Amino acid sequence: MSLKIRPNKSAIAAILLILSLGVWAAFHLKIGTISQQSAPVPENGAAGAAKVPKGLDELPKEADFQTVAQNDMVELKLDAKTGHFLVYDKRNGNIWRSYPDPSQWPDENQDGVWRTHLRSPIMFQYIDLSNNKSQPKESNFLEENGSIKDVQMIPDGFRLTFDMPSRQIAVPIEVKIDKDSVVTRIIDSGVKEGRMSLVWMRLYPFFGAEHSAGQDGYMLIPDGSGALIRYGSNDRNGKSIYSEPIYGQDLSFKVNNLDGSSSRKQVVMPIFGAKSGNRAYLSVVEDGAEFAEIVASPAGVFSGFNWITSQQDYRSSYKQVTNQQTNRSFIAYNKDNRFGSDRVVRYLLLDTNKADYAGMAERYRQYLIDNYGLKKIRPKSGDVPMTVNLVGGELEKGLFTDKYLKATTTDDAMHIVQSLRGLGIGNMVVNYLGWQGDGYSSYGGLFPVDRRIGGNDGMNRFISFAHSLNVLVYLQADYTLNTTGADGFLSLFHGLRDAGGTVLKPYVSLNWLMGHVLDRDIRSYKGLGADGVTMAGIGAYVNSDYNSKYGASRDESRKLHQEILKKFQAAGLEVRGLSSNFFALPFVSTIDHLADDYSYDVFSGEGIPFAQMALHGLISYTSEDGNNRQQYQNGFLHDLEYGSEPSFVFAYRNTAELKYANELHIFNPDYAEWEKPAVEEYKKYNDALGDVQSEFIVNHRSLAPQVKETTFENGKRIIVNYGPKPYTDGKRTVDPEDYLVIEGGAKQ
Repeated sequence: MSLKIRPNKSAIAAILLILSLGVWAAFHLKIGTISQQSAPVPENGAAGAAKVPKGLDELPKEADFQTVAQNDMVELKLDAKTGHFLVYDKRNGNIWRSYPDPSQWPDENQDGVWRTHLRSPIMFQYIDLSNNKSQPKESNFLEENGSIKDVQMIPDGFRLTFDMPSRQIAVPIEVKIDKDSVVTRIIDSGVKEGRMSLVWMRLYPFFGAEHSAGQDGYMLIPDGSGALIRYGSNDRNGKSIYSEPIYGQDLSFKVNNLDGSSSRKQVVMPIFGAKSGNRAYLSVVEDGAEFAEIVASPAGVFSGFNWITSQQDYRSSYKQVTNQQTNRSFIAYNKDNRFGSDRVVRYLLLDTNKADYAGMAERYRQYLIDNYGLKKIRPKSGDVPMTVNLVGGELEKGLFTDKYLKATTTDDAMHIVQSLRGLGIGNMVVNYLGWQGDGYSSYGGLFPVDRRIGGNDGMNRFISFAHSLNVLVYLQADYTLNTTGADGFLSLFHGLRDAGGTVLKPYVSLNWLMGHVLDRDIRSYKGLGADGVTMAGIGAYVNSDYNSKYGASRDESRKLHQEILKKFQAAGLEVRGLSSNFFALPFVSTIDHLADDYSYDVFSGEGIPFAQMALHGLISYTSEDGNNRQQYQNGFLHDLEYGSEPSFVFAYRNTAELKYANELHIFNPDYAEWEKPAVEEYKKYNDALGDVQSEFIVNHRSLAPQVKETTFENGKRIIVNYGPKPYTDGKRTVDPEDYLVIEGGAKQ
């Protein structure tokens, strides 16, 4: 017999009411908890996740900030509950926050994970390396429901730890003030990892972040010589952001394109900055710059904010080769190899009258003077120096054997120098390249000078002759490569190795180089009477080295580059850099081919001479050789705008054949053809730049589309017009594709 249970409608209604009240209470309790504690949004930011209100209660309350340090210029305040800080600039009343501007927050429409990113004091990427199928994931302090621990007041600032037990990651940091700066530090010795391994961190990534609406502003990126990302609506930029490693790609972690080629210009300066109205700052990445990238995101990509920061890398993927013959490999990370060193970023806060990129460049120049001991140039004469690059020889690939192309013998070099002097070049410097055995693309075993261009005796005679005319002579060399096996070099034992252990031919382990080659070569340079060395490679890029005997981390490699430059300098040989990074500045007198352009990304619509504005008057520099320009007149105007000294590259013979050379690709180096045009152009350089060699560039601006003005310390101005039409300001006219020099003291 079946038993039928009749439902009690009253009881069911009561139960449903109780359940509804429980769900309602639980839901509202959860919402209240999120509002107060900033609980995390799920990793994927999926729809249906609990959302916090979009009001100001998501951001730190400024009443909760307490003063922890101050000086005559700035005051530092901390909110110990959130780990955020703000800095009050006493000079002008500006407030700088480590989080987005609260006045713009109600207009921020981003939801999901990026909303918590914006509010978080730290972002990071991690990976579970115990699982070979794991992929890197992004997170942040709020998302992980992290806690602030070990808050301490220290001289000039505070110290605390961001603890994220959900990922077994803890990050101790310090924030201090120093005159007009606020300085952040990640304390490497205290960084803790568990099962999860850090890939990168961004500390206070939204410092000074701004919406575009109503803002006259831009971000400064160190793209080549410098570029601006102006604040705007980002209609065309899509998801494009700027992200580039300081000092270029590390070949030991390059999974493609061994030569390190990139579509973007290399970052040679460890800086970035931002301006909004009468507020601006410049950041210098100090300790750990070798392991950092500059990341800049225009509004409309990840949020409504324009933001720029330094990303601190702790691991990079690399190619692990399993079979070289079949070219089999896989991409991996190393759990035990976390990049070391503290990570220090200095934010230099500018006063309101310096709130633009000229003010940033001025402050960076002073930073270089204070920290590198740079001093004003003492010009050799009132004439600007002309760099004369002479090609000795080079190889041309043959079917069975390579052919040697003799380009400029030491006797030819004497003729060129004497002829240029007779035509009125009173101040010149000679840089001899391709002088070593087998010419330009033969590296290793540089000495003796190739006998086919005159040998050691011929070079010694040429240098003595040049000195009789008061002309300095430098020999160009690249010690980072060895293609000949000379000097006892065996790539299997002495070569640079990548993170997977593969030898990267033809790169040399710098620790081996220091102990086996340099002292002997320095004696040889001095024996020839050379004034110095133009360093290619050294100072121009930095690679980690996993050679088991001679290896070096990337920061150790940077120090080795500096030690090599210092070693030549200490021996009485002057050093010229070639496309150098700024860490070479204390050791070089000149930088040839200094970065002078930008990458033309869609989001960076304007290149600026930021590097030149920081260096002019302190370090001499050249750009592309005049007879190797793709656009001849445009390049000449560019040099005047950027304050670059003139340089030309010449060969005396076999010039037509040089276009087939292994590595030396020169458009037209024929001295006979270029002698008179080079002299004529030099005179224009000299008239424009001869009397400002030691003068700082104090301003640079756009007067109109395709019209630029550069102002020097003595008041001299150079206006260049790249456009197809005349430019006039009502008083003066600059013809199309021409320039105008306005001497100092002339009315504005």
